[in-house]
Amino acid sequence: MRSNDWSDPFGGAVRLSDAWSYRGFRALAFENARLRVTILPEHGAKVFQFVSKRAGRDLLYHHPRFDVRAPVFGANADDWWTGGIDEIAPTGHPCVVNGEQLPFLGEFWSQAWSWEIEEAGPERAIAHLWAGGVVTPLRIDRWMELRRDEAIVRSRHRLTNVGHEPFDFMWGIHPGLAARPGARLDVPAGEGLYAEGHPSVDAAPGTRYPWPHLPLRGGGRLDLSVARPPDPPSWELHFLDGLTGGWLSVTDPGSRSGFAMAFDRAVFPVSWLWSVYGGWRGIYAVALEAWTACPARLDRVIAEGRQRRLAPGETLETELLFIAHEGFRSVTGVEPDGRVIGKE
Repeated sequence: MRSNDWSDPFGGAVRLSDAWSYRGFRALAFENARLRVTILPEHGAKVFQFVSKRAGRDLLYHHPRFDVRAPVFGANADDWWTGGIDEIAPTGHPCVVNGEQLPFLGEFWSQAWSWEIEEAGPERAIAHLWAGGVVTPLRIDRWMELRRDEAIVRSRHRLTNVGHEPFDFMWGIHPGLAARPGARLDVPAGEGLYAEGHPSVDAAPGTRYPWPHLPLRGGGRLDLSVARPPDPPSWELHFLDGLTGGWLSVTDPGSRSGFAMAFDRAVFPVSWLWSVYGGWRGIYAVALEAWTACPARLDRVIAEGRQRRLAPGETLETELLFIAHEGFRSVTGVEPDGRVIGKE
């Protein structure tokens, strides 16, 4: 662990302010000695920046050709996606449920959320953000907290059915992460399902395999725990289940720094892996995500009986940790309190 390549202008304190803007969006800015985190409430409460000060880099992906712009509800989310951490509900891919068209990546990434600052420091800072569904009777409340001298954002989420009938849904946390060839993708999965991918990935969609080794049709196996060079260009979507722990991590071995997320695997029993190595729109990024279910469409999840259901007035509440870690080439575990264990 490096300890002498960073400075602390706040004397260990944490600060939070909403007196900022970025490209016309109001911005919430958290900062302490370890992290600088920016949230755009008016753009789906996207976590736009997650800067590790010790590593000297933003751990989130940023699209190289365009930046955030005003989203449109119901539009193709791919045409607006620039990276960052998004909250996805009540579906992943678009589908029709109960006669209603549910948009790609759900209802919340394209909405302006409300917010208030509950505490602004110096020991801890807390922002409360919330929004309601347009099509569905779902309300999401999120409390994000940064404490003095911690490299952890504690994100408490509450989902409420504000309607008058039972409500079925799926829910995911979608971090788009900065990566380069050789990055380590660590998740304690037992099995993977290859859902779809680029033609250069010579594997059969629907193949189940022991994580992280995807069998190829032409023989051999692909190690999915290491980010590949964009030669040949490729992309894939995998569903990883049989989790033995509630965590995931993407680490850059060269800088020994990375992003980890810790969560309750009783709530999020599945991890999705969307790895893009130059084969989709010319970008290079990794999304290693926590989800309540798979496959990607709510109608199919309902057909398989894997949906979450909230009765009228019922809530689902859980906490996730977003963590910046340094000093490791790969991660072998993340404790519930956010302590990261890895190989140096």
